[in-house]
Amino acid sequence: MSQPAVPENFMSSTPQYQPYHASLKRATNAIAPVWPLDQWIAVNPWWGLRHQPIEQVSDALSRRAGQPMTMPAAFYRSAWEAGRITPHDVKQALRLGGYAYSEQRLVDYLSSPPDAVTPLRSAWDTLENAAGFDPLAESCASYFDQHQQRWPNQSEASLYGFWKRTAQHDLRWPKALRQALLALPNETTAAIEHIAADWALTPEAFEVLAHTLLLRVNGWASWCQGIGWHSAHQQTAAGITQLATMVLAWEWLGFKQLPRIQQSEWLAQWQAADATLPAQHEALWCWQHAYELGYQRALAATLTAPSATHSTAPDVQAAFCIDVRSERFRRHLEHAAPSVATLGVAGFFAMPVTDAATGPERAQPRVPGLIKPTYRVGVAQPQKRGVQRYQKESQRQSVRHAKYAPLSTFTLVETTGLAWGWKLIKDTLRKQTSVPQCEAPAGLFHTYDGEPIARHEKIALAKNLLTLLGSPTASLLVLVGHDSQSDNNPHHAGLTCGACGGQGGSMNARVAAALLNDPDVQHALQHVAVSLPNPFYVLAATHCTLTDRVHVYRDEQMPRALEPALAEFENGAQRAGDATRSERAPALGVDETNHRERLSTLAMRGADWSQPRPEWGLVNNAALILAPRARTQGKVLEGRTFLHDYHPAQDPDGKVLEGLMTAPMLVASWINLQYYASTVMPPLYGAGNKLLHSVVGGHLGVIEGNSPQLRIGLPDQSIRDGNTLYHEPLRLTVVIDAPKDRIEAILARHSMLADLVNHRWLWLARLHNDDVDVYSSEGWQTITADVTSGVC
Repeated sequence: MSQPAVPENFMSSTPQYQPYHASLKRATNAIAPVWPLDQWIAVNPWWGLRHQPIEQVSDALSRRAGQPMTMPAAFYRSAWEAGRITPHDVKQALRLGGYAYSEQRLVDYLSSPPDAVTPLRSAWDTLENAAGFDPLAESCASYFDQHQQRWPNQSEASLYGFWKRTAQHDLRWPKALRQALLALPNETTAAIEHIAADWALTPEAFEVLAHTLLLRVNGWASWCQGIGWHSAHQQTAAGITQLATMVLAWEWLGFKQLPRIQQSEWLAQWQAADATLPAQHEALWCWQHAYELGYQRALAATLTAPSATHSTAPDVQAAFCIDVRSERFRRHLEHAAPSVATLGVAGFFAMPVTDAATGPERAQPRVPGLIKPTYRVGVAQPQKRGVQRYQKESQRQSVRHAKYAPLSTFTLVETTGLAWGWKLIKDTLRKQTSVPQCEAPAGLFHTYDGEPIARHEKIALAKNLLTLLGSPTASLLVLVGHDSQSDNNPHHAGLTCGACGGQGGSMNARVAAALLNDPDVQHALQHVAVSLPNPFYVLAATHCTLTDRVHVYRDEQMPRALEPALAEFENGAQRAGDATRSERAPALGVDETNHRERLSTLAMRGADWSQPRPEWGLVNNAALILAPRARTQGKVLEGRTFLHDYHPAQDPDGKVLEGLMTAPMLVASWINLQYYASTVMPPLYGAGNKLLHSVVGGHLGVIEGNSPQLRIGLPDQSIRDGNTLYHEPLRLTVVIDAPKDRIEAILARHSMLADLVNHRWLWLARLHNDDVDVYSSEGWQTITADVTSGVC
């Protein structure tokens, strides 16, 4: 797993301050990273707090951010009255969770929930007509904007130094405030120690204070934390320590303006803030657990029902990404073309690559956010491609300079108005988006020296992928990456492949196909105990999740004998697309009944620059299933499950399962908790209304309206249909078909996984015989299946 590569310096030469630096380190670690918009990936916003029980973190956030990590009592009351939560769910939640409530007391809680916990107050909350923490957000927006701003910033050594300098020229600040800031040390370590000495709080209280203040600028704090993950060379100058110093200094400036009696009250509040508080929201967590058990009952009934498997050997195997949107398509494809069997694997197809195209554009990693790319993808005619990219960027810069030149106010509109008017008219026409395309790669090279990868590396990559696929048996294997299409959408990357770092999966599919078709690699695989059919050929394809169209990248080298199999796959994919669109359309408000008209309407949604919701993305994701396809084939899982093939009989030492639990399971959990957080705490972890968004820094992130605060997470339109909540906030249920001893051994070896399971950040279950058992501190407990409904 990738972690911040360059550790920031929290240590002091003075031993008495080391506990404060350690406290600040824990506070900053509690902030999760975010990635740029063009590499957007879903992130668990509580990743740095996974070592604590989720209920404990929720209680802390209710004090520090003003809201717990659950839905309000009215939400659960509505689910209870509608029968979404049953009395059986409540009883099982009480039994499995060990909550200190009776059934009646729990029901009574919904009618008269206690008053909300009083959140901790900043000094700026007490001061009249104060701007809060927006001035810090404005400084961050200016410092990190190297793309859109009109006046370039002078080179600064650090974010904290930039803030101190520019604040001296901000006449909105009183002179005394500017002088006080100027008097603080210029180096972050010394500034932190100066402030800690002045307040004389306990290190524990200092940690709570620092974390609370960082949550006031949570978006920018997450961005600064992310620098250590994806732009490590900037971490020392612009990492989260710089911003932590700023929020502490800003609070210190506010504290200095308080009257003496209010200063005493402020100090007393924070001194008591680290005290252990009684559980404030245990009842809500019990209701949340019961709500999740309602889904798990239906899921257990579906998984334990007989499967509709095909008895004949497949002519084609198609490997799809584990993305929940693939589940619907796979189900319909297998029904439309019985000679096609589908597989589930992480959509980067075990190819740890980056697309480092020649030109001014940044390299685009095509791997999960927790992995660093090892190889880069070569391109055909790189010099020609580089010239084209430079010309395109030069044209864009010319337009920017023209817009912001002194005389442009009087000349730009008059000279270019008609041209821009035609562009607006053209973009407004009812046009359709096309299937995403991807050029064939020209080879793989090492990222660190640019040398072509060696033969043994090719063989290792190929063997690893084939192992994850369960050793394909069909002569034709199609690797289906997925992508989406949407115009004027800053969050487009969130609709593409999360396993590919917010990029389409087609490039990875084409790289893997070229590798597996290499005759030398195929020959070598026979000597490492990997058997392949004869003939054996691999093709790449793209599944557009907006329209559910599949485009196959044909290859003239494919044996002619496989043409009938390919034709059957393409025909089946067309019929599966019709059926999948029919299933998805109602939720998008597309009511056309004709297949052609429905496809046309969906394609136009992607090309419509005013469309805030081209598709629903991964909404309502709820489970990850690691099992053979035979366990789920023909079962309606409603596009809510990540499906990764796992064959326990082929993995006696558990190495494959260990890789799945430490990689795809974590990615699925990050996606799940990103959606969960954006739903239960949208002011802090949601991106707000897309209609009010403005992009910051070209690709950095978005702000909402005139607020300078960076908004992270999912927009309202990704989880709500107007005023109605569309996403069900459920923690991920991971169901594994494997012996319990194998699963428990992996948990024992990986404390990170054990934290996620034991502290209830996700639910771990195993599928065996006719039962689904969920893991708990008291052992494996059987989930009673809902025999009245197999739909989940």
